[in-house]
Amino acid sequence: MDKKLIIKATDKTPSIKFDSESGLFQIHGYCLPENSFEFYNPIIQWLDEYIINPNDKTKFDIRLIVLNTSSSKMFIDIFRKINKMVEMKNSDVSVVWYYEIEDEDMHELALQYEEICKAPFKIIGTEHRLIE
Repeated sequence: MDKKLIIKATDKTPSIKFDSESGLFQIHGYCLPENSFEFYNPIIQWLDEYIINPNDKTKFDIRLIVLNTSSSKMFIDIFRKINKMVEMKNSDVSVVWYYEIEDEDMHELALQYEEICKAPFKIIGTEHRLIE
């Protein structure tokens, strides 16, 4: 397994920076891929490998501008992986979800994910733009 998973952001896809050594997993940007399965499949596969031997601490830092319906379904798969780590008790997992305070839809989505996530989940509204 590669120690890092790095995917550069585009105007339709988020930047992905997953670092197994530090345990910091960042998902930042726009989630509007043409083919969500194609974009997220390598991420899900990487997480499957990571779960086997994770860092003692794993922190997901999520800062999204917009998330289309097909991406939101793929995020459920990501939260399933997070829940599996929590159940296995092999990593101290947490999620911090940042959203722009005026974006009520993204706040509502974060609340929905918080309900299904078994890891500590913090939602933080910011007054500044998440992505410049």
